[in-house]
Amino acid sequence: MLTKKFTPTPELRRFARTLVSCLLSYYAAKLATLPELFWAVITTLIVVTQPSLNQALNTGRDQIIGAVIGGVVGVVGLFAILHGAKPLIVFAIALLPLAALAAWRPTLRLACVTLVVVVLVPASGMGSPFARPIDRVLEILIGAGAALLVAFLMPNRAINAAHNRASEIVLALGELITLTLRKPEDANKAERLHRRSAAAEQALDEAITEAGREHIIVPVKRTRGDVVDKVAPMLTRLHRDALFLGQAFTSDPQFAGRLSAANRDALNLTADAFTEAAETLAATLDADRSDQDEKVRLARGSFEKLRTASNTACESMEKYTALAFVLNLLVQDFGDLIATVEVLDKRA
Repeated sequence: MLTKKFTPTPELRRFARTLVSCLLSYYAAKLATLPELFWAVITTLIVVTQPSLNQALNTGRDQIIGAVIGGVVGVVGLFAILHGAKPLIVFAIALLPLAALAAWRPTLRLACVTLVVVVLVPASGMGSPFARPIDRVLEILIGAGAALLVAFLMPNRAINAAHNRASEIVLALGELITLTLRKPEDANKAERLHRRSAAAEQALDEAITEAGREHIIVPVKRTRGDVVDKVAPMLTRLHRDALFLGQAFTSDPQFAGRLSAANRDALNLTADAFTEAAETLAATLDADRSDQDEKVRLARGSFEKLRTASNTACESMEKYTALAFVLNLLVQDFGDLIATVEVLDKRA
């Protein structure tokens, strides 16, 4: 009896990543005998709870830079205090440039917090007053390092999000093309579909960048599972051509009314074929790649139907050369997409 392979959800990954990184940072700081272990754990939580590896890297970097800047300024302030300056006055003067830095770049606000800890919080015991800034920076380094290590070892699997966004784009554009062929006058719904597709394209670009940081997309070996970055520019072209189709109707408001019944029937059949082609292509791009051979076979079959329907429509509208030209472009776009997700790795 076959059992379905368990795949952790993004929420479960984030939950596990948070727990593991906190434990790692706590025990690493404890092993280093640092006095204030909670700073390492706090830093870990700030970094590891970022929604993406890219944001975690940026946050971890800024936490470290902020702690180092605050620590260095705090050490200079400690020298002044040891020579008789009042701590509150030293803190007020040192805070000015750090507050300006935080105003210019808010992600470095930890520099101000570190200054407070170094200058205003009295050192415990008989140790050197300069031990606190050193300990503080080490705690930040351990906390950020633990979070980034776990983030790399337990990534979000952004490649799945990329496949989902690519599938969403194909469905939205398929619906936009179908709507344009059937109801070119419905500009409001067409605009909503356009915006939906544009938002998904931006999310796709971000997911591909994230997947690249996670080292999931391997550019040397292309298989159906890691070809989504090749698909992205094709989807942009499909979106552009879908908008071009709308312009073919809107440029002449009376165009749809001049179509004969035969022309209208041919366009309706083509619209149905675009819907089927979009649905089967979206299924091949989805993150769930089980039965991929069957999905690709269905996508190829639906594309052949689309090509036949489009050719028939174009033959019935010989005098409408602009519309026929755009239909051919769209069919070619679908063909290129399906060819990309077919057997790309001949060795598989």
